[in-house]
Amino acid sequence: MIPLFALLCFGENLTTEDLEKALAKKDVFFLDVREPSEIAELGSVKGYVNIPLGQLESRLSELPNDKLIITACNRGVRAGKAEGILKQNGFKTLGSCGLNDWKAKGKPLVYPKKD
Repeated sequence: MIPLFALLCFGENLTTEDLEKALAKKDVFFLDVREPSEIAELGSVKGYVNIPLGQLESRLSELPNDKLIITACNRGVRAGKAEGILKQNGFKTLGSCGLNDWKAKGKPLVYPKKD
């Protein structure tokens, strides 16, 4: 059973299946809060925008107010924290997820272009 404080702080944890359905919608913004080096090594979901968790509060102006935001990291912990920050600042979120499961299930990943 998930403690109530965790639900209040972190919101909804999306499964791989939930994420796949959500990404098919046009009104969703996918925010990867990992460090760029992690994304370069592990990949992310097509169309992702990267703002590392440590920079999120200072970069909120880069996020859309008219879309549902999904936050992601490797296991979902940082993504849950990011979702809490977004909610506290008036953004609409759909949930958070960890991409380890996405990768383990063989779902497609993209990697940043190397200079």
